[in-house]
Amino acid sequence: MTETSPAPRGRRRSAHSHQAILRATSDLIREDGYSNLSIEAIAARAGVGKQTIYRWWPSKGAVAVDAFVAELTLHATWTDTGDFRADYLDHLRRFATLLADPAFGPHIAALTCEALHDPAVAEVLQQRVTGPSRAAHRERMARVQAAGTVRNDIDIDLAIDLMYAPFWFRLFTRAVPLSNLDPVALGEAVLRSLEPSAVDGSSE
Repeated sequence: MTETSPAPRGRRRSAHSHQAILRATSDLIREDGYSNLSIEAIAARAGVGKQTIYRWWPSKGAVAVDAFVAELTLHATWTDTGDFRADYLDHLRRFATLLADPAFGPHIAALTCEALHDPAVAEVLQQRVTGPSRAAHRERMARVQAAGTVRNDIDIDLAIDLMYAPFWFRLFTRAVPLSNLDPVALGEAVLRSLEPSAVDGSSE
């Protein structure tokens, strides 16, 4: 039996610093808002030097994106138990709770707005969040479509847009509070629109 060698001390220290930076970023965004976030503040809170941060991220926006990914992974991962309906509704409940959190939702909106005029932030957001998320959703939707769970005459990208658009619309416009949106009711409406129909022959 081969024994597993412990990770080198430098690697453990780097992993610890990486996590400390992400935690510090999330905490600072919740406390002071994204607009007040700075590399200096992150470094001070995490107990690292600024150069340590710049070794992994080019800007505060890039750090914030990875902190957002960590929050999504922790609180709103779309699990796959084999029950598409139950998994989707469970995911929506947790996703809605995260976006409706006043200490989180407005700041991810601010980060997204920054990506509109900062190509570096936009690139990181695409590489770390929207790109991988869209690819994973496409793969899952293709599987359930092939299995007959979802109608085969609908564009997969359009279906994915339908699943999330109401959340982002309310988050950005604030015309109606996001907290008033029932994620299960929304999810059920989306699922009904995606169901195969014996009338149009999409279940064949």
